[in-house]
Amino acid sequence: MSNLDAFSAEIVRLVREMPDEAILELVKNQLSGVEAAPSLPRRAAAAPAAPARSAPARKARAPKRRAKRGGARRTSEGREQALSAVEAVIKSSKGLSASQIASKAKMPQTRVSSLVRELKAAGRVHQGGDRRFARYAGDAKTAEKASEEARKSASGPVRKKKGRR
Repeated sequence: MSNLDAFSAEIVRLVREMPDEAILELVKNQLSGVEAAPSLPRRAAAAPAAPARSAPARKARAPKRRAKRGGARRTSEGREQALSAVEAVIKSSKGLSASQIASKAKMPQTRVSSLVRELKAAGRVHQGGDRRFARYAGDAKTAEKASEEARKSASGPVRKKKGRR
């Protein structure tokens, strides 16, 4: 077992540090249906044997825990409400960008983007322009007009004036 790659060695180290009950539970779950021997002899339950290590001992890291998601689980009714809210914001305007829609609908921009994509696929809203000049409106003509206006009024890169030497 001395020819283990780093990943395999880490797995072996983690299993050696696991309590006996956790190892037994893991094996039972993997067997799923095969009964384990009724009484396995427990060796050194009070003091587990120290694993042989060739590298210097590292501090055990606490496992990373996933952050809890805020809010309740999304339902199809909630999604429909969000779709209709975003659609109402878009149709009540003369062309908005995704960030403007997000601020008016009071939703995260990532969620608004997926909702707008769904609305576009259903033909309920239209997109004019693309990338930073993408604007969304109730009809294609208004969306294109808003995109053109955004392109005209956008600030470009600041260029240095060529001076005389």
